[in-house]
Parts: sequence; C-alpha cells; structure tokens
Amino acid sequence: MIIFSIYLSIKLKFINYRLDIKKLIKEDKSALFLALGTKIGVGSIIGTTSSIIIGGFSSVIWILFFSFITTSLTYYEAYYGSKYKKKSKDSYIGGPYFITRYGLNNKALSVISIIILILLYSFLFQMIQVNTIYNIFKNIHVVNDLYIFFAILIMLLITIKLSIKEVKKIMNIIVPFKCLLFILICLVGIVTHYNELIMSFKLEINNLLTFKSFFSGFLIGTIRSMFMNEILIGTTSISSGSDNNNIDISIKYQLLAVYFITLMNTLLISSLILIYKYNHSLINDYNLLITNIFYYIGGNFSLYILLIIIILFALTTLLSGYYILKSNIDYLFNNKQVTNISSIIFILVVISSVYINNIYLWKYTDILIFIMILINSYCIIKLMRK
Repeated sequence: MIIFSIYLSIKLKFINYRLDIKKLIKEDKSALFLALGTKIGVGSIIGTTSSIIIGGFSSVIWILFFSFITTSLTYYEAYYGSKYKKKSKDSYIGGPYFITRYGLNNKALSVISIIILILLYSFLFQMIQVNTIYNIFKNIHVVNDLYIFFAILIMLLITIKLSIKEVKKIMNIIVPFKCLLFILICLVGIVTHYNELIMSFKLEINNLLTFKSFFSGFLIGTIRSMFMNEILIGTTSISSGSDNNNIDISIKYQLLAVYFITLMNTLLISSLILIYKYNHSLINDYNLLITNIFYYIGGNFSLYILLIIIILFALTTLLSGYYILKSNIDYLFNNKQVTNISSIIFILVVISSVYINNIYLWKYTDILIFIMILINSYCIIKLMRK
C-alpha cells in the first residue's frame, strides 16, 4: 500500500497534498461531517491507545507517516465515489457497490462488496463502539450495568427511527461539537501537564531507536492507521458519493477529514498517554487505561467530559453505520419490509456486543478490512486504465 500510494501520488503530481481551506469553508459541509462521523468514533481513541500498548510509541510515528503517505488512495477512492454516485430519492448515494457495479460493470463483485461493507461497518464497527462504551461505563461505576444496557438500546431504537435526511442534519450539529469538545479537553490536559509531557517524550526517544520498537511499531501503526482513517474500506467513497458539491470539493473534503483525524486524534491521545506514562505504568486493558488517563489529567470533571465525548462519538458512528445500511438497502430493494427487517437485525447484532469479548470483534474486523482493501485496490487499478 505504501508503494502503491507513492506511485499514485506521483501520477497525481502530488495534488492530494493540496487543500484550499478558504474555498472549502464556503461550501456545503454535510459530506465532510459525514466523513468525520464515520471515521471518528470510540474506536479511534481506542485504536491509538491499543497501538501504543502493543507496538509502543513508535507506532504513533507510523500512524502519522502511513496516514499522510496514503492520501493518494483516499483521493482516488473519493474521486470514484463521486463519479459513480446515483440519485436516490432526495439525496445522492455512492460507495463500493456503485463503483464496482457502474464503474467496472461487475455485478458479482458489487454484491460481494456491499455485503462485506455492511458486515464490516454497519455491524462489526458498531459492535466495537457499543462494547467499548459498555466497558468504559462499567469501569467508572457511575451507573448499574443494566441501565447502561438499556441506555444503549434506547440509543439504537432512536437511530433506526431517523430518515437519511434527519441523520445528515444531526451529524451536521453533533460532529463539529464533539470534535471541538474533544480538542479542548485534550489541550487543557496537555497545557496543565506540559512539563511531564516533555520529560516523558525525552525518555521515550531512546526506546524509539531500537529495532524491536521500530518493527513492532511499523506493524501495529500501519494496521491501526488503516482502521482509523478507513483507507480503502469504502466509507470514503460513500461520504464522497453523498456530497452535493462538485467532484473537486468532494475529494478535498475527504482529504481534509484524513488530515484532521490524523493530527487531532493521534497526536492528542498519544500526548495524554505520554503525560500519564511519566508517573504510571501502562496497563493492557485499554478501556480502563483511557479512564485512568482522563482522571489523572483533570479528576472527575475530565472523566465526566470523557463520558460525554464517548456518547457523542458513539452516537455519530451509530448514525453513520445505520445511514450506510439504510441508504444502500433502500436503494437496492426499495421495500419498507426489507428495511424494517434489516433495522431489527442491526439492533439485535449491535446490542449483543456488550456480552462479546472485544478481541474477537477486532480479529474479524481486521480480516474484513483486508478483504475490502483488496476489492477497492482492484477497483482503482482497473479504473485507472480507463
């Protein structure tokens, strides 16, 4: 993927690194907020945290490197998502199904791609969100486990009652608010513990230079970068395909989402972990580690802010997961009964994750991510010839 990305960047003459922010500010931002809603979730925070636990702080360097180097893949995915989008009722719809069906004219692959995408994003990604929420709330002991279960269930029931138009409206409000809140609480923690951050960073530099740290960081960092930025998974082409703006603006919004997520999420979370690590050892339970970090930087106040952020992160990811399911099911079947059945399955599968070990969810998620990367890479290579 690194070699492929460099080749595509050269072919694009590096326009994938150019953003006209002043121009983007004036345009409709619904697709940008949808992209951020799909990509920034509880799994993003956990992704960075688990990377550092498993691969060390060198994984952060590889997350940053891999995210920036693979923007050419994001460019092509966004381009084809916008190019092959279709009109559906009162909005546009795009994604892997439309690229394979109308770009490649491959019916079999289009069916495979939509099935895997729904299994991956509408089910497994959402199961990771819900499982993480449930375990973090359990660790804090703020409410009874049963109340947490029913709160999640109510959230899911509200989600399936929303139309596609309503989902987009809610995303436009919640996404910028949750991002701003997350940035502010992290910056407060960094500013108030600045000396510990510098001292901890100096201690980690020596560890970064070892071969074991370098190699394990490379493996873990690149895998988690794919997950956090959802490179060639299909959500980029879906977000781009939903955009009412012209194709150039659609692409730049998807690139902006990757830059924002990489810088905001990876740098802020890794900085907080560095601060915490200066006086504490890192534990293997990343749900408990996150709660400990936020408690350390700001006591109960930071902990409650973390809970609000997690709820908002989870809500937008659930909304985007359901949006992908509903929009594709509506387009393919145009049958209310089929939509209702898929909604019930969505609730049952996602809510069941509170009783499933997170290790199994990550395992099968990584496998399906790999398959989607193969499908979308194949699409890019085939369509480039045209």
